[in-house]
Amino acid sequence: MMNTLGTSFLHSLRSQSAFLVPRGGIVLCGVALMLAPTIGEPHSRACIRPTRPGTQVQGEVKICPGRYRMSDSTERGVIIVANSGTRLDLTGVTLESGDTAAGQFVGTGVVSRGVSRVTIFGGTIRGYRYGIRVEGGSGHVITNLELSGSRSQELQSTPDRFDEADWLDIFRPDSFEQYGGGLLLKDVDGASVTGVTAQQAQNGIGLMDARRVYLADNEVSHNSGWGIHLWRSSHNVIVRNQAHHNARCESPSYSRGCDSAGILLREHSDSNVVAENTLTHSGDGFFLSGHRPLVQPSVGNLVFRNDASFAYHNAFESTFSAGNTFIENRADSSQYGFWLGYSTRTIVRGNTIIGSDKTAVAIEHGSDNTIADNVIMGAGIGIRLFARNRDHEPSRGYAIDDNVVADVERAIVLEQTSQAKVRGNVFDEVGDGFTTDAVGMETEVSGNVFLRVRGWFISAPRLTAGGNYWSLPDARAITAKIKGDVDIDPWFPASAAGF
Repeated sequence: MMNTLGTSFLHSLRSQSAFLVPRGGIVLCGVALMLAPTIGEPHSRACIRPTRPGTQVQGEVKICPGRYRMSDSTERGVIIVANSGTRLDLTGVTLESGDTAAGQFVGTGVVSRGVSRVTIFGGTIRGYRYGIRVEGGSGHVITNLELSGSRSQELQSTPDRFDEADWLDIFRPDSFEQYGGGLLLKDVDGASVTGVTAQQAQNGIGLMDARRVYLADNEVSHNSGWGIHLWRSSHNVIVRNQAHHNARCESPSYSRGCDSAGILLREHSDSNVVAENTLTHSGDGFFLSGHRPLVQPSVGNLVFRNDASFAYHNAFESTFSAGNTFIENRADSSQYGFWLGYSTRTIVRGNTIIGSDKTAVAIEHGSDNTIADNVIMGAGIGIRLFARNRDHEPSRGYAIDDNVVADVERAIVLEQTSQAKVRGNVFDEVGDGFTTDAVGMETEVSGNVFLRVRGWFISAPRLTAGGNYWSLPDARAITAKIKGDVDIDPWFPASAAGF
């Protein structure tokens, strides 16, 4: 029979809030922890030193500061969180695989599967497919971690020659899940991710089938794929992240992008708030893909006060989706400020779009969209709405209101677009003001201010355009700069509108 001292000792051991659980012996490892506290910190909580991959932990766990080099060839995880409520303190810890070929990194530094309320903080993890992988559960907290240097495919392109093999697969989760990244949250409902750095790899942070995640104040820049990417992930808040310089397939000899982006949303990633993120100098800054038939639409997202300037391609792209809102974003110095192909019920309001190489706002085969209160300067075309294929959805039902369009070759261009309303816009120092074809002859054009126009104020086969404000002093001078059968009565001087 165990004596009283032994019984008390085991009771004390079992009550410890942190212990190591390798295969085959919780109690023995617990004894080792009790007998070997951290050297130099006799009054601190005992720490543990993992010695092999597959080490399980639970409770209140502190890993002893230091560098640990362990591979994870079986992809099980070097450290495995075994129970709900675990707090894993990695402060002062560097966990690395020891591998040097980034395109061949495998395994995961820390894994949590099927448990809830897991907290992981502090420390550096690098050299794995994923630094941290959290699957299932809710109430997780991931904070203040350095997860840079995860897996990154070796690029086949050279500075002089582009290789199609570098194009990213945004359509199949079994493919892009293998890419890896600093952090992956999968099948998670409720988590907070703050203060995580995941750079110099292919991808930063990924959400797959994740809901109600608060993703804020993370540094996920300078990757070759995506800073943050979502797949079937809804009702998340993504704010104040640094996700710039995420670019791929770019060279002085070619510019392809290969679907790289600062932030990428796909496949029913609905009702997310994406606000105040820095997404500059990426392939696309913000990319919402509903590419049919491979990827289903993502709807109801609010994209607010992000800066996606200097994108190699589109500062903001949203395709084949509905009900998304873009408010007060910055989209300067990109090929396209907004590319919104096949978008419906989308709002583009209060954005600043300066220096677009091609078009500030371009929408093909879109319908029932609002483009309002934007400042557009310096582009080939300010706003272009068009349909290229008569067998696809028609381009129709636009409200284009109260935009300032200046220093562009053509301010507003409608091609094969009907049921549009163009109201209260200001055109200044433009080549042509408003252009449409016969499909747009019923467009409402009223309350607009036409100031300095080098070419045509309006170019249309036939149009009623009464109630606008003009910089020229009389109707004859105005009609001399109008191409087509356009009725401008009643007309008003620009001074009547305060110009």
